[in-house]
Amino acid sequence: MGRKITSLLFLLISVTAFSQFRSSEQYSIEGDFGLSGAMNPSMSGLNHLGVGFRYMADDLWGFKGDLASDRFRESGTEAGTNYTRFSVQAVYNAGRALYVPDMTNGYVNFLVHGGVGYSYLKSTRKSGIDNIGNVIIGVTPQFYISSRLAVHLDASYIFNIKQHYDFDGFYHDGGLEESGFVGQMFTASIGLTLYLGRNGSDNDWR
Repeated sequence: MGRKITSLLFLLISVTAFSQFRSSEQYSIEGDFGLSGAMNPSMSGLNHLGVGFRYMADDLWGFKGDLASDRFRESGTEAGTNYTRFSVQAVYNAGRALYVPDMTNGYVNFLVHGGVGYSYLKSTRKSGIDNIGNVIIGVTPQFYISSRLAVHLDASYIFNIKQHYDFDGFYHDGGLEESGFVGQMFTASIGLTLYLGRNGSDNDWR
């Protein structure tokens, strides 16, 4: 009898804990537009588009998967590269940890994020695809609109591992043709976050 009662209590505690965990989940989709910038050679323009899906397990930690597209062109020409990135990232709700929503009456927050992924770069000067690994870090300030909608800004820095083409489309001539080099770029964008599910935006704001 004692073992049955213990098992029943354990089952009840497990179900309760699982229900609480499930009730704290938050889902959202994001879209943004903004500036793309590349280093060496220096190139920039309003050519960044991104979409993503974010899942928050609780009010501090989550992850996101995102897809981004960027174009780099030499001034006044169509010579350059087209860049596409897929990444999986951890997300930390730094604003909640620092009580930023509490200090701003629930209207301002910010997230930090970082992860890894795959990118491909296509030159307009030559056919073929440059297959690249990426490492990304960034920060995302948020501005509350409603329980289902927020405006966000994002600033991210991306390291491209084993890149072979410069962003202007020329094959890199620095003596690293076989192993590639670490390309660096950044994005600065503005967008919307749409919250899904019954919990709305609770983990971000409440």
